[in-house]
Amino acid sequence: MTSQMIPGIAADRLSTDELAKNFADLHAPLQRHEVKVAADRCYFCHDAPCVTACPTDIDIPLFIRQISTGTPEAAAKTIFDMNILGGMCARVCPTEELCEQACVREVSEGKPVEIGRLQRHATDTLMAQQVHPY
Repeated sequence: MTSQMIPGIAADRLSTDELAKNFADLHAPLQRHEVKVAADRCYFCHDAPCVTACPTDIDIPLFIRQISTGTPEAAAKTIFDMNILGGMCARVCPTEELCEQACVREVSEGKPVEIGRLQRHATDTLMAQQVHPY
């Protein structure tokens, strides 16, 4: 089926597999063990440079602490309090250039805490429960 308004635009040009590949997440979600390891790497800085680098001012040490204590739902609410689009931003925000670049572990070790992937874990966990966060 070709559009009458825009010639050459047609539905079903891509197979289901190609569509799935094109719209798949760039990075796979963290597994349960990876979440624990990533969260345990955070120093929970008092005056955290990652928070200063975050355009939405999310309390990153707080939400990572909530994940490390086994409450990713609370972490998601902390994220959503500052950025209601936190789940989407966890996927598209250039964290490697913002909060992760400012991470003290990046400065000292060259490997920052995986803030974006931890944020995704928290928001995905809450959204999978299909409950409204507020």
